[in-house]
Amino acid sequence: MADILVKICGMTRPEDVLGCAEAGADLLGFIFAAKSPRCLTAAQAAALPRTTARRVGVFVEQSLDEVLRIMEEAELDFAQLHGDQDETFCRAIGPERVIRAFWPKKHPDTASLVAALEPFAGAIRYALLDAGTSGGGHGVSLDFASLAQFSPPMPWLLAGGLGPDNIAEALAQANPHGLDLNSGVESSPGLKDLAKVRRSLWSVKGRG
Repeated sequence: MADILVKICGMTRPEDVLGCAEAGADLLGFIFAAKSPRCLTAAQAAALPRTTARRVGVFVEQSLDEVLRIMEEAELDFAQLHGDQDETFCRAIGPERVIRAFWPKKHPDTASLVAALEPFAGAIRYALLDAGTSGGGHGVSLDFASLAQFSPPMPWLLAGGLGPDNIAEALAQANPHGLDLNSGVESSPGLKDLAKVRRSLWSVKGRG
């Protein structure tokens, strides 16, 4: 398998942006969901430092025009969509710029989940599998073993309650193309614990 992508979401502070990038994160997430304790405005996200890590905006309720405006203002590389945005919405942003969330718990089995992803082939860059049945940031994990045979038509990221103590298990059992970390590497919502970040990144990037 190619190198595992690591995204760390919920950036709110300059020191966390710099620390996570220095630790080796490939993607950094900025949340624009009003209900999230990590929610930022476009101006706040724009003011955070630029690093070698690509910048991802997390959207739930915004219109297409709002997503595009925020992406431009905050200089974002990707839009991560956590609502019911369809393939047309994704294509309008640009297939190479979209990460679209899906929720395995909404589906009776893996085949049903794959069928839900198939219409998005060619419309998104990555699928993201999250815990719960909507939104994100639940802090709980999916059943890694249940995803062992998961084979969608695009690369995918695993999210939900991931941190230094369960990343190795998640990679071994679910075999994703990437991981999305948030609450599992925090001291409190929006405040990253850089020691946990470094341990997590070492579990991924330091693997044989």
